Amino acid sequence: MIVTHINLNQFRNYKEQEIAASPGINVFFGDNAQGKTNILEAVYLCTCARSHRTAKDSDLILRQTDHYAIKVDFKSCNGSSESVEIQYLDAVAGDEQRNRAIRHIYHNNMRLERISDLMGLFHAVIFAPEDLMLVKEGPATRRRYLDLLISQVRPSYFLHLQQFARILAQRNKLLKDLREQGFGRQKPLDEARKIQLDVWNDTLAKEGAAIITQRMCYSERIAQIAMDAQVSISSGKEQLYVKYRSITGLSPDKDENEIVSLYASKLKSMVCEDIEKGVTGQGPHRDDLDLSLDGSGLKPFASQGQQRSAVLALKLAELVILKQDTGETPVFLLDDVMSELDEKRRTSLLQNIDDAQVFVTCTDARQVYDEMIQKKAGDEGSKSERPYAFFKVENGQVSRQEIDLQA
Repeated sequence: MIVTHINLNQFRNYKEQEIAASPGINVFFGDNAQGKTNILEAVYLCTCARSHRTAKDSDLILRQTDHYAIKVDFKSCNGSSESVEIQYLDAVAGDEQRNRAIRHIYHNNMRLERISDLMGLFHAVIFAPEDLMLVKEGPATRRRYLDLLISQVRPSYFLHLQQFARILAQRNKLLKDLREQGFGRQKPLDEARKIQLDVWNDTLAKEGAAIITQRMCYSERIAQIAMDAQVSISSGKEQLYVKYRSITGLSPDKDENEIVSLYASKLKSMVCEDIEKGVTGQGPHRDDLDLSLDGSGLKPFASQGQQRSAVLALKLAELVILKQDTGETPVFLLDDVMSELDEKRRTSLLQNIDDAQVFVTCTDARQVYDEMIQKKAGDEGSKSERPYAFFKVENGQVSRQEIDLQA
């Protein structure tokens, strides 16, 4: 995929901005806090309607305004021209037409009815400092990484996630109601309430099994690709292990029907414990990806550099899977990470994104030029055949700079 134009309207610190992108390497340089990351954030937002930095759309609105709009025009590998646009209108006190927040999503200027319809239309992989949270934070961050990847290549998976969340909320509400009514170990459920709970158990198990089946499949692929990438990054000195952890008793040889039975049985056996806590104790909402380096946990034992290597390996796995499953090379977004990676990690990264359109932010344009452009020009120092463009970002204004850093 190749982004041709980016349009920002009242987004973050941009009032109105249009950017005509190069099909090769796009370098956004300037001082910190000028708006470089906001551009990459907008592009990534068009893949899944969610920022990699915040879960609140209201955080993305220009100060003292009440809405934002972003649009990405791009070309697919078949040559077709497409666009994705997201508009968000915040709630406005006293306005009956704006008593709640509204988000509109458009594909080729036609409004989409559901967020799930956006999945799979436009692909981008982002590598940012926040990605270290894949290692440092809890299971929810790793589930999100897994869910966003699968949703892009299997849009029906996103529907299962939504349905599971709705059913889970209903089951949890019922559990709380039963707890308030005094049911549990000391007061067994009567037949009517057993039947009611069994209905939720069965529907939750069905949707949960659909999610678990896909997660098992893609976790195995991620594990192999990431392991190979880690071996390459570390020159064979380190091995990264990725293991999917879900409901107890799960094994890779189980098919979806067997997982339905296993999960339903687990829900039934834990009903007293779930009632006492008022929440569902097991299921996809508790899943995790265990990450270890040579058998030791990444979070407690790995160095900062090793953690960055592991995250890089996971991101490269995301890139490879998107290419394999969609036939499209996703756009690659590098947010101020070149200066944080040592030379070996930078080399490994660049080797894997050589055929992708790249958007990179930095404070030092010279470093990016030397690493991403000059090195590709060959030993004789000729200009790189890969197109590139430099954009200076200053106080929410982007201007293309016709500069030659070879001098």
